[in-house]
Amino acid sequence: MKHPLFKQYPKFSQIPLFGLKEAMLKRGLRHRTRGFTLVEMIGVLAIIAILMALLFPKAFQLVASSKVQSLAAAIRTYETALTRYFTDVGSLYPLDVTGIPTTETTGNSTVSTSLPARLTLNASDPLNTGANQWRRFRGPYLERFDSANPPGIGTSMFMPATTPVSYGTSVTTTNFGWDLDAKDGLSDIPTGHTVIYLRITGIRQRDFLHLNNILDGGSSLARSYSPQLDTAQPPILASLVAGGGGGPPPPANTLTRGRLKYNVATQTALIYLAHSP
Repeated sequence: MKHPLFKQYPKFSQIPLFGLKEAMLKRGLRHRTRGFTLVEMIGVLAIIAILMALLFPKAFQLVASSKVQSLAAAIRTYETALTRYFTDVGSLYPLDVTGIPTTETTGNSTVSTSLPARLTLNASDPLNTGANQWRRFRGPYLERFDSANPPGIGTSMFMPATTPVSYGTSVTTTNFGWDLDAKDGLSDIPTGHTVIYLRITGIRQRDFLHLNNILDGGSSLARSYSPQLDTAQPPILASLVAGGGGGPPPPANTLTRGRLKYNVATQTALIYLAHSP
């Protein structure tokens, strides 16, 4: 059957341009109003569901990984701050009002005499009395430390300054001893020294293992040491510092070896930062 235009105009060249356009437009509209079939819609939805199943877990993993890396970066910042503080003051203990280094076991940033509070204190602050070791204080050594808001992961964090267990004591997930060379499960910190550690609560075990792998796995444990902070190292620690190595990294599933320890029951991590005589 001939198109109405051909009946009116026998020769193709006689068809007005506007008529041809109108015919083509109507024909195109009829085709475009057809829509999708049910099978096509199901196929599209299935593809979308598959893509979501593949991409969403990866996205969540990337977010979780970035949070753990944020905490790892912060821990390295804390180590640097402690080194600078020790260099100026000559002790890892926080200074009391009279400028005397003093044990402080809470490590809570809201306590004005805690080590985190001292590390973030400006040297011009009125709390700096200028007495004794305050004269050597050059703070702030840290820009920020908030016990109620750990960077990345965890629900709270503290930086106590205390005395560790005796050298050679078996390391547990709760005592103040660290098997820094990850070899025998015994504390490597000399008896009577000062130890600074980070206590972080509310950490999931998989996040701890990831953090442990970043800070201890595949790298030398000597990197965590500052020779000026430890002038009386036992032979095993001295070899680590001098040799720049010292055996394989601790297994990722070991919760009491290396610089990081983890208590599964309380979801608490104890992370070694530094020690000194």
